[in-house]
Amino acid sequence: MNLKRIEYLLQVAEQGSFSRAAAVLGIAQPSLGRQVQKLEDECGVRLLYRHGRGVALTPEGQQFVARVQPLLGQLHQVSADMRASREQVVGEVAVGMPPTTVSFLGLRLFHAVRQQFPGIRLNVVEGYSGHIHEWLQDARLDLAVLHDARRAHHIVLEPLANSQLALISAPSHLPTGLSAGSKMPFDWLARVPLVLSSRQHGLRRTLELTAQQRGIRLNVAYEVDSLSMTKHITAAGLACTVLGQPAVKGELQAGQLAVCPLTDPVMHTRLLLASASQRPYTDATRHVAQCIKRVVQSLVAGEHGEMGLSAATPPEDELPDEG
Repeated sequence: MNLKRIEYLLQVAEQGSFSRAAAVLGIAQPSLGRQVQKLEDECGVRLLYRHGRGVALTPEGQQFVARVQPLLGQLHQVSADMRASREQVVGEVAVGMPPTTVSFLGLRLFHAVRQQFPGIRLNVVEGYSGHIHEWLQDARLDLAVLHDARRAHHIVLEPLANSQLALISAPSHLPTGLSAGSKMPFDWLARVPLVLSSRQHGLRRTLELTAQQRGIRLNVAYEVDSLSMTKHITAAGLACTVLGQPAVKGELQAGQLAVCPLTDPVMHTRLLLASASQRPYTDATRHVAQCIKRVVQSLVAGEHGEMGLSAATPPEDELPDEG
């Protein structure tokens, strides 16, 4: 298959017009049309259809583009990778993390990458899972660590660990009948005022899905897409929240917050390593992904094993895409 013809098709799809694409590519429009037609003949399907404002990809064209874009990106990266030193991996890698993950993984990842691959420039972008999910789909990130990510095109998921969920409360505002460290039935969340992130984010969707299955309704008093604000509201006794324990380790040790692991059922949020299939998967990206896995594995085996992190389970029950 002629790579130039594939690049022509991508340009036409991006511009939404043969004439604009021809101007960008610097070739005659009839010649561009013939090259795209030959590509369609090779594929045996229509890849573009015309409408009043120009052209757009057919469903078959969308599928074709989704499959060839990662391959083209990798081909274009070959020359850059070949120029890089064999002894030192170089490049820039953007990694998205929710605030709850940055709190226990971010600094450790920086140390690991700097020590093992000093030629890699690591950029950690903090945001809630819903936002990071969108940035991955838009190919603005190379990698991300997500909570219970939705299935989506152009995103590849791999399980990292499970994080046990617990009710987090001010020590003086624990629900009646509970003490710090005691287990709390999930159904009690219906009568406890909660501060949670909005519904587009992974942890909130996990809780809502379980509540629906249990036939209860969460008592959400505050919706806050800020981990620090969530902690402030909880520490002030205005509401409780539900988080993995590593996210509040410092506050637990300082006695500012108390924890009651959820039970009946025991609740976990899955930490998943996600990559954007539309971005080139470079050597630098691969090595950072391996660093993330090693750091998480060390946390599971070490002190965070006592803080609710456990070995990953296969991602066979991803939540459906709500969009």
